[in-house]
Amino acid sequence: MTVNAILDAAQHLLVRDGFEATSTTRIAEAAGVSVGSLYEYFTSKEAIVAKLIKRHCDDLLNMYARAFGKVEGKGIAQLVDAWVDTTVDAYEKDLDLHRVLLDQMGRVSKIHHLKRVSLAIADLLEHALRVCGEPIPRPDLRLAAFVVESTGEALVHRAILYAGDLFGHELRRELKLMTTLYLSSGDRPQRDS
Repeated sequence: MTVNAILDAAQHLLVRDGFEATSTTRIAEAAGVSVGSLYEYFTSKEAIVAKLIKRHCDDLLNMYARAFGKVEGKGIAQLVDAWVDTTVDAYEKDLDLHRVLLDQMGRVSKIHHLKRVSLAIADLLEHALRVCGEPIPRPDLRLAAFVVESTGEALVHRAILYAGDLFGHELRRELKLMTTLYLSSGDRPQRDS
């Protein structure tokens, strides 16, 4: 309960005041715990932000697993809808918090953790592609899953950080169109010059 109180307080302060203005002292005060108690669980403000990022990533993995399970065998279009809707919904519920977390990600998260999460999502997506119920004409489904995951993550992250006004229904529609066209198309033969 103490850890959750600390994380909830940190989340509130980070959104309201930003990373620089948020201190461990203020987080402890908002959580109703002593600074000493906070330091029993977290070594620094950066460690708290890293835990918030990890919590988001763990939630995201669980959300994808549930969403993909619901559309198994229902085709590419249903899978793409599940992929995009889950991705956008996961960030949309608290854009201001995700803006802070994304801005601090490189500072507080270890690259091996980010790599692990990205590859775990791509693995879930690859499995979902294999059991979607219709052929995927991409020559390598592992690579296709990696491309879709990487492209979707980059697009959503950049919209949150740089173009918040674009984060919405239109972005969702464009990401679905791009992903569906990619997954539904085979390699085109090269033309001779």
